[in-house]
Amino acid sequence: MNKPLLALALTSVALLIGGCGDGAEPSTGGGSAGEDPYSGGAPDSGGSSSGGQVGGTGGAAGANPSSGGTSSSSGGEATGGEATGGAATGGTEAGGSSTGGRTARGGRSGSGGTSASGGASGSGGAIGSGGTTASGGLAGSGGTTGSGGSSATGGGGTTGQLTPEQAVKLMSPGWNLGNSFDAIPNETSWGNPTPSQTLVKAVHAAGFKLLRLATGWTDHIGPAPSYTIDSAWMNKVKQTAQWAVDDGMYVFLNTHHDSDGGGNGGWVTFPSTTSAAQSVATEVTAVWTQIATAFQSFDSRLMFECFNEPNYRGNNNAQSQEVLNLYLEACFKAIRDTGGANATRIVMIQPIGASPIQAGIQAIQKVSFIKDPNLVISLHTYYPTNFGLSTTPYSWGSASDYASMRDSIEREIRVWLPTQVIFIGEWGSMAAQPAANRAAHAQAYAQDTTTAGLVPIWWDNGGSGNESFSLFNRNTGDVTQSAIVSGIMTGVKDGLASPNNWATKP
Repeated sequence: MNKPLLALALTSVALLIGGCGDGAEPSTGGGSAGEDPYSGGAPDSGGSSSGGQVGGTGGAAGANPSSGGTSSSSGGEATGGEATGGAATGGTEAGGSSTGGRTARGGRSGSGGTSASGGASGSGGAIGSGGTTASGGLAGSGGTTGSGGSSATGGGGTTGQLTPEQAVKLMSPGWNLGNSFDAIPNETSWGNPTPSQTLVKAVHAAGFKLLRLATGWTDHIGPAPSYTIDSAWMNKVKQTAQWAVDDGMYVFLNTHHDSDGGGNGGWVTFPSTTSAAQSVATEVTAVWTQIATAFQSFDSRLMFECFNEPNYRGNNNAQSQEVLNLYLEACFKAIRDTGGANATRIVMIQPIGASPIQAGIQAIQKVSFIKDPNLVISLHTYYPTNFGLSTTPYSWGSASDYASMRDSIEREIRVWLPTQVIFIGEWGSMAAQPAANRAAHAQAYAQDTTTAGLVPIWWDNGGSGNESFSLFNRNTGDVTQSAIVSGIMTGVKDGLASPNNWATKP
C-alpha cells in the first residue's frame, strides 16, 4: 500500500492483451494503495493513485471479481497491467488517509504453543523452559509456553531451523502493522500513534500469530557510499519486532515503500537499463546488510521480506523483471552473507507489484537462489477488488462469489506456484462494505487460502472511515471489528482442518 489517500480518482486503464502485459496482475497482486489486489496493488498505506485496477483473468472493468474484474470507481491503478488479458476501469485505492488507515486485528493468544516437530500443538503447547526443543520448534527463553503463549524476555533461541513448511502451519493468520513505520517520513506521519507493546499484545491475544512489520527506510538512510541507517529509527523498529517475538509471534520485516514507485521518493528505482540499475543494487546491498546485521541475534521467528510491491506503478515487462531480479539477488546475498542465523533465515520475495500474473511469477523463478529451502513467495490480493478495494457497497456472498474465490486460488495462484510456500502478504476489505458481508468474506478467504496451504496476512492501516481496513484501536488495542476477527479465526481453523476444505455459501 501507499501513502494516505488524498483523493479518489477514476481512471481508465487500456485493455491489455495476453497473459501479462505491462502492468500488475489484476488478480491477486498488490500494488500500493488503489491497485487491484488481484492486479498487484494493495492498499498498503492507503494513498490515492490515479489509475484503475486491472481485471483478473480477462475480466473487464466491473467484471465479476471471480473473473478478475476490478473494483469500484475510485482508486489508483495497480501496476497498469492486466492479469491474463482483462483490464479494469478504475479500481479503488486501498487504505485511506490518516483517519482511514487499517488497523490490526489481534495476535494469537498463545493457547497453542509449538510442538516438538515445529507444528502447533493443541491448547497446551510445549512448556519446558519457555519453548519446544525439537526440530523447527522454538527454544530458549523466547519460545512459547503452555497455554500462555507469551515468551519470557529476549528473542529466544532455536534448536532447529523453522522451515517454510512448518511456518505455514504455525503462522496463520497474520496481521500487517500498516501506516505506521511505513508512513512518510515517520511512524506518526499518517495519523497513527507510535506502535506500542499494548497493541502488539492485543493483536496476538486476538489470535494473530504473525506480524508483518511494514517499514520504510528512505527517509532514514544517509548518503553514499555507506548509506548509513539512522540508529534511532532502527532501534524503534527493532523494539517493535522484539515485543512481537517476546510475546510468541512471528515477524516479517521488509523495506516497504522504498521500491513501489508510488510517488514516495523511494530509493529503489527501476531504470530503463540494467547497467543503470547496478548503482541501485549497490545501495540495496548496503541497506540490507545493515538491516540483516541489526536483526542477526533474533531467532528464526524473525524473517525478512526484500521489497514490497516492487515497481507496482511501473511496467511489468521484461526489463523491469530483469532489474527486480538484480535487486533480489543483491538483497538475498546481503542477508545470507551476514551469516549466523541469517544464513538460514526465511526470506520472502515478490514479483513485480506483488501481482500473481503468470509472467511476473515466472520471472522471479529465474533468480539464482530460487531453490533455497528457506525461501517463500508473497502475493497481495484484495480479492475481489470490487469488494476488497472499493468504497461502493457490493453484496458479496453469492454461491458464484464463493466459487470464484476458490478458482482465484486453486486455478491461478496454485497453478502458477504449485509447490512453493506462499504468503498472501496483504488482503482485506474496506469499512465502506456492509459489515456482515465483510465478516463472511473474511471467513471464506481465510479458509480458502489456508486450506490451499497459503498464509493470509490481513492489511491493517489503522484509523477509521470508509477506506479503513482497521480491526483495532491503535491506542488501546481494543478490537473494533470483532465479527471480522472472529471470521478470520474460524476460517483459518477450518482451513487447517484438511486440504481442499473450500468455503461454500452457508
